[in-house]
Amino acid sequence: MNVEIEHVQLGFIKELDNNICALRVQSNVLSFALKTGLIFLINLDTPSEVSKFSIPLITASNNSEKLIDMWMNPNGKLLLLKTNFAKYYLCDVDLMRASVNKGSASSNDGIYTVRELLKKSCDIRVVKWRNNESFLCGTTSGQVYLVDTPRKGGKRKTDVSNVYKSSGKIDGILWNEEGHLIIASESKIMYWSNVKLGKDSNFSPPLETEEFEPLHKESSKKFDSHDDSFAWITNTGIVFGSINNRAKVLSNAKVLLAVELTESKYSIRDIIMTDYHIIILRGWTVTIINQLSNAIVFEESILSEAGERMIGLTADYSQETATFWCFSNANIYEIILHNESQAVWKLLCNQKEYDTALNLKGLTGLVKQTLYYEKGCHLLNEKKPIEAAQCLGKSSVATTGSIALKLMDSGDDTESLQIFLATKLDTLLPQHQVQRILLSSWIVWTFMKLLNEVDEEMNTERHADAFKELNDKKEAIINKLKRFLESHLDCIDKETIYQIIAEQNRKQELLFFAKLVRDYEFVLSYWVRQENWYEALRTLLEMQDPESVYKYATVLIVNSPESTTHTWMKIEGVNPVELIPSVLTYFTNLQKQAQPTDGHTPNFALNYLIWCIEEQGADSPIMYNTVLYMMIARNSSGNEAINELDAVRFLDTYEGKYDKDFISRLSVRCHRVEVSIYLYTQFKLYEDAVTLALDNKMIESAKMVAKNRELENNLKLRKVLWLKIAKSMLTQEENQDVKQTIRTIIAESDETIEIRDLLPLFDEFTTIANLKDELIRSLEKHGQSMSQISEQIKHSMHTKKDIVKDIELFKDRFTILEPGASCSSCRKVLQTRKFLVFPCGHCFHTDCLIKVILNSNDYNLKSKIENFQRRLAKNNKSVKTEELESLITTKCCLCSDININTIDEPIEMNEEEAEKWLI
Repeated sequence: MNVEIEHVQLGFIKELDNNICALRVQSNVLSFALKTGLIFLINLDTPSEVSKFSIPLITASNNSEKLIDMWMNPNGKLLLLKTNFAKYYLCDVDLMRASVNKGSASSNDGIYTVRELLKKSCDIRVVKWRNNESFLCGTTSGQVYLVDTPRKGGKRKTDVSNVYKSSGKIDGILWNEEGHLIIASESKIMYWSNVKLGKDSNFSPPLETEEFEPLHKESSKKFDSHDDSFAWITNTGIVFGSINNRAKVLSNAKVLLAVELTESKYSIRDIIMTDYHIIILRGWTVTIINQLSNAIVFEESILSEAGERMIGLTADYSQETATFWCFSNANIYEIILHNESQAVWKLLCNQKEYDTALNLKGLTGLVKQTLYYEKGCHLLNEKKPIEAAQCLGKSSVATTGSIALKLMDSGDDTESLQIFLATKLDTLLPQHQVQRILLSSWIVWTFMKLLNEVDEEMNTERHADAFKELNDKKEAIINKLKRFLESHLDCIDKETIYQIIAEQNRKQELLFFAKLVRDYEFVLSYWVRQENWYEALRTLLEMQDPESVYKYATVLIVNSPESTTHTWMKIEGVNPVELIPSVLTYFTNLQKQAQPTDGHTPNFALNYLIWCIEEQGADSPIMYNTVLYMMIARNSSGNEAINELDAVRFLDTYEGKYDKDFISRLSVRCHRVEVSIYLYTQFKLYEDAVTLALDNKMIESAKMVAKNRELENNLKLRKVLWLKIAKSMLTQEENQDVKQTIRTIIAESDETIEIRDLLPLFDEFTTIANLKDELIRSLEKHGQSMSQISEQIKHSMHTKKDIVKDIELFKDRFTILEPGASCSSCRKVLQTRKFLVFPCGHCFHTDCLIKVILNSNDYNLKSKIENFQRRLAKNNKSVKTEELESLITTKCCLCSDININTIDEPIEMNEEEAEKWLI
């Protein structure tokens, strides 16, 4: 342990003048008081900020009031001050600070006089805070008071009650929340338990009392306590102990004899405790003693100035690392203890206080591992292998193999070994991956061994209760194994664990592990081998892996077709084309199993493929061919016509997406007449389609072929088809109504067939009575047709005459121009130059018309005029004026496309005209 004593710089405080009388540090707030009544507060987090308060003391020429001591509550918000006039002041720091910040005229805000203590004329020597608003205090007269300081209405109130009276002055008090109390009074020290403090406290005789020779020379402070520990200065030496030894607190206390200390002309002035040391102040010398060995571990004298006098010690235990302070009337010093735990851990280990040593702060990793190893070996010697394994697993001082051998020799080898390995695994860092994998594999092996041991016991057990206990034990081991695998997946080698579990024939555990590592391929193959199709499909759905779907498609659809196809529908990314071989295998088995009397057996594979086409938009030709194959080739089951209609509807819906030649050959081989008829129609083999339908006595199907829309403009072929149908209808039907049959044929053929076309088809037994009505209707229709033709001829002759008359009138056509008519282009009088007038009424000067055409977008007409002008320029005799007139009179430049095409040209707006439109 390294100790430093550092001087606290207070030079910026001018009022010191060797007047410091008290120092307290709580909650990292340092407060010191001057005899003159000044109180200084320094928050050690921001030491540059100092708060200063003044206590109103009585000043007189001969005897002035002075501060002589001060105590601070645990949160640093409340101060108890003592003066030489036996007056006590309670200072609320928050109220005092608020008063200073507001610049209040009253300087006494937050300062209260404890009048109850003044009335009792008590001289307080010891203060022990119970909490932030209550404390115990002991006096020179032997009284112990309980003082409560609650805040009511924004101000502090005080309530003082006497709780104990001793025969001698009180040296010190220790009290904790559990009611344990120690009071040191001159020559004796007393211990109580289960003490309830209050106004009506009634102390029973102490449980323990020890007497020691008191100091012959008075000391400023003789007693100190920290947590549950205490130290008391006697003439014999320093008595120290802890109330943790509840059975014999005082009897088990230790004594550091005065002779064990180094010689000094000064007696002990103050004492203070750390976790494992005692700090004493003798004159200017600070001495630190180890509580465990009574050895002096540090001793150093502080250099003093002239007129400086050492006063005492104080400590702040509220911080993570406690701070210790020493002060004189002029200076403040901080005592810094570095690595206190390093100085005591070996001593605690030698005393077998392993848990206490492990709770020390600031221990290095190696020291902790050494402590765990020593504790584990001790527990192993105490025949506690389970607890020993937990400790040894946290240590790397010895090799894993050597510790494992020790545990195996302890008798409870498997369970303790497993705990050791698990603890060891949890302490390893992620970068030690190889070691972690080895340990995890070893742990799984120990689980297998434990399960085998339990199984062997269960096989030989005959009592039901004992068997149930063994079964519960087995379930507990299995649950532990599962939890271990779940929590240590990052350090498990899959193949090794597979091998370990498989060699022990633990199928359920193997399956659990495979699911845990998401090795669904293994799980799926396992359930398939077990022929558990439900679990296999559940696994397949959880995997969402198309490749596994293809791999196990055949076996699953053959054995569980409905569930398999439903599962396929729920898996994304499945290509149904890859499933065609499995689907066809299923269809073949379905064909073999189906019986003609079975009725309609669902084809789940067909339903799946149709779903893929209709819902998923699959467009591979092999998909359509497979669907049609299953529709056409499936065995008849009493619904053959319905089956064929389904195929025809599918063919019609998805025309062009299947192989017509393949389907046509398939329909012929499977004798699917409706399908063949439809396909012949698609091939435009209308005569073959009608012939096939009539050969199979499917008159209605033949009629549908003949009514095909593509035959509407082919009267000749349509008549041939209807003649075939008519012949079949007239010759094959027995006991038919010939008259009605003739009417039906003519009506359904939309009069493509007439009675004269049917005459060659009647046999010699057909009577004229059957034909009379249709013959009469046909002749009447023929007469009406001849009348219409005659009227059309007359109308045509009249039209011819009108045309001849119009031609003669056109030769004399002219246009009358009004006087002052202007050119439609330049707006100047038309008669001043040569001009042209169009039938639409627009008039142009010849040169204006040529100019408009040349500026237009009619490039064809422009090129012809420009060509004429070039030829005219070369030789005016080579061209005729009539040629130019014929070009420019082709069309009016305002009514024709010449003007329409100008819509693409930009609009030129006159600025003066545009201004007229402004609003």
